Amino acid sequence: MTLTELTEHLESTHHVYLKKALPRLVALMDKVHQAHSPRHPELTRLQTVVENLRADLEPHLLKEEQILFPLIRQLEAEGLQLEAAQGPIRVMRSEHDGAGELLKEMRTLTNVYVVPKDGCQSFQLLYEGLKELEENTHIHIHKENNLLFPVAHKACGGDILPRFPGPKG
Repeated sequence: MTLTELTEHLESTHHVYLKKALPRLVALMDKVHQAHSPRHPELTRLQTVVENLRADLEPHLLKEEQILFPLIRQLEAEGLQLEAAQGPIRVMRSEHDGAGELLKEMRTLTNVYVVPKDGCQSFQLLYEGLKELEENTHIHIHKENNLLFPVAHKACGGDILPRFPGPKG
């Protein structure tokens, strides 16, 4: 698979999924929070995590589509120097780390997506959707961090794209 094909796959598969799933899950989260938060106070923090994940991922997708992926396609087509893409790749990796932390917290707050005994159908749909969101996002991040970025680096004659420290150093 070429770099162009991989970026197109990421957009047509994972970006399309996230653009549909995030608004739906935020709305469902609001509904479940309103109905169940008096008996399940963890839903208040979960709602914040889901909203933060959406607030992080939506602009992240745009940066990939408008900046990073075009640079990588140009790198493949015209031999653009990797230095032009290193800054955006560094930013994307850092944002991936942040999303990973939110997903981890989401998993913990949902007790690994186990619906409480008093949970309604909306609660069930929410947890199923959040589990799918986590799985899809981890696969998406894996494809970028472990396939796209290293292949782009190698295409420029490098061996392995170095892991840049995120905000935690």
